[in-house]
Amino acid sequence: MIRGHPLRTALAGLLVLVVVAAAGVAYLARKELEPVQRTQSQQVVVTVGRNESMATLVSALGKDHLVRSTLFFSLYAHVEGLGSKLHQGKFILDRGMGPSEVLSVLEGPPSVIPIRVTLPDGLRAQQEAARLQSDGLFSSSSYLSQVKQGQFRGIGPLAGAPSGASWEGMAFGDTYEVDPSITAHEFLRLQLEDFDRKVRAEITAGASKVGLTPYQVLVLASVVEAEATTQKDRDLVAGVFFNRLREGMPLQSDVTVIYAMAVAGEGNATFSTDFPSPYNTYLHAGLPPGPIDSPGASALEAVLHPATTSYMYFVSLPNGKMLFAVTAAQHQQQVNQAGLG
Repeated sequence: MIRGHPLRTALAGLLVLVVVAAAGVAYLARKELEPVQRTQSQQVVVTVGRNESMATLVSALGKDHLVRSTLFFSLYAHVEGLGSKLHQGKFILDRGMGPSEVLSVLEGPPSVIPIRVTLPDGLRAQQEAARLQSDGLFSSSSYLSQVKQGQFRGIGPLAGAPSGASWEGMAFGDTYEVDPSITAHEFLRLQLEDFDRKVRAEITAGASKVGLTPYQVLVLASVVEAEATTQKDRDLVAGVFFNRLREGMPLQSDVTVIYAMAVAGEGNATFSTDFPSPYNTYLHAGLPPGPIDSPGASALEAVLHPATTSYMYFVSLPNGKMLFAVTAAQHQQQVNQAGLG
């Protein structure tokens, strides 16, 4: 019998073991480099920091369940040279992506993640500016500059607006999804387009029916917006203001004084109905010279369709309830009973 050389036999056995082991590793690698899930339906935003290491990034991918195995993905990324191609920024990945797709996204430019901004009705431009800045957009000063003197092709002021009027009042409150790099000019254009789309036509069509210009409707609606919160109260407040305008009585609206003090930088000073300002409707009869906030559709509707009432006065209670009166005596009694006198 011819026997095999012991060394040759051992080498052959070792070779078999190496082949089997390599096949096993290849199989395991193929399984571990499969997408975490079969479909792309779970997006995850990954942030790559400045000078972030490959190890830190791969660890984050593992924690976010974007890769099955940090070991095998790290090896794969190393072979593909990802470390030298990383960019600082945010990237949108999906748990249904395979490793080649993940690398493709990470090697490309950062993703643009829209910012969702909500501006409620009734904010004055100063307040909108502060909120937009705190949301990570442009500076408040750049926004206020656009409100004051921005020019927008195809968009004009409401009829009856004085020459040089700002966009205060038309910077419509709504929820906007915008590119983080949007400029103050571009954002205000979105607001003005929203205003035009949602309320301009109704204001223009209805203003003459209540004896006002479209701009005056906006001005009065801004006061109504600040004075009342429910539709019923807004309708009544609008009715009171129209009654006072017809009688030549000053509106005597506290919110116009609050606005005047705020824009004068005196917002923290003691409230005074004697505060000198053309917006002070205790000192000046008629409407303020411009809007004091950006009214919503509800307040505009109240001015265009005010309640028919004999009320001439109202008072707002601390709990939000409003009381209305026909005579000054009745009004004073309500004020005293509420402890506001």
